Amino acid sequence: MGVNSMCQKLARRFWPGPLTLVVPRHPSIPDAVTPYATVGVRIPDFEPTRDLLRLTGPLAVTSANRSGQSSPSTARGVQAQLDGRIALILDGGVTPGGTPSTVVDCTEGQPRVLREGPITLEQILNALA
Repeated sequence: MGVNSMCQKLARRFWPGPLTLVVPRHPSIPDAVTPYATVGVRIPDFEPTRDLLRLTGPLAVTSANRSGQSSPSTARGVQAQLDGRIALILDGGVTPGGTPSTVVDCTEGQPRVLREGPITLEQILNALA
């Protein structure tokens, strides 16, 4: 996908975990997934989700909350926020939830933190040192 070596290093260090890398969109990703030239990718550290990914391969998904609202940590919480907007909820128990993932832009030469989450800027810099 044209991901630079520094971002590959971040992925090796922090995946699975709360790190989203913004990378150039691969030509095989359809416009229906995203009309933009970039896409955010992540491997979560939540075993039920990783089990699903092992069965399906990569999935194009959004967060399970409405914009500006907190992320629910249970299927019941997701249903309360998104009822009528989604067809299916897989209940894997209580998720670690909490703080949204750290987002790092990997589309240019030097990775750039777009949103600091559980992984701090200092941890990112140390991993790249």
